[in-house]
Amino acid sequence: MEIIFKHTWIMFIAVTIANGLILKYRSKKYIAQNPELEDGYDKYVKGWMIYGNIPWVIMMVGNLSGITQNTLEYFNPKAMNPMVLIFHFSIIILWVLSVRWIYFKNGAEFIETHPGLMQKSSLSGNTNVTSKQIKLFFPLMLMGGIAGMVMMWFMDFPTPQF
Repeated sequence: MEIIFKHTWIMFIAVTIANGLILKYRSKKYIAQNPELEDGYDKYVKGWMIYGNIPWVIMMVGNLSGITQNTLEYFNPKAMNPMVLIFHFSIIILWVLSVRWIYFKNGAEFIETHPGLMQKSSLSGNTNVTSKQIKLFFPLMLMGGIAGMVMMWFMDFPTPQF
């Protein structure tokens, strides 16, 4: 049981990389149709791989260095463990960068013009999202993340030691 909670970051990194590889694979058919989009897809996938793994690398450093004992500590930021605080701060920074990119750096339009990066499911199959849909839906996702973080700061979460 200890190994699962001490090295959960391995699974998180693996899933982030797998999602990046899926995005890269999915983009191939769109690049074949429109080769000038290749650079954009490559930048997006690289950004996904780098920025998407920042919290998990912080978790890895915390767990491997002994600053944190297991993954469950990251659910209890009010214990004021410095690595847990850095982890939560990194998530907030990623949220701020995401808002900046989507609303002020044409990120929503970028996603719309690069099919396959984000899709919605419907009865007729997967369809690409519009920039308007991204700008409307993103705040809902962000509010869910903020609500989760607020709960972690205000709930009493005992951290079991393994």
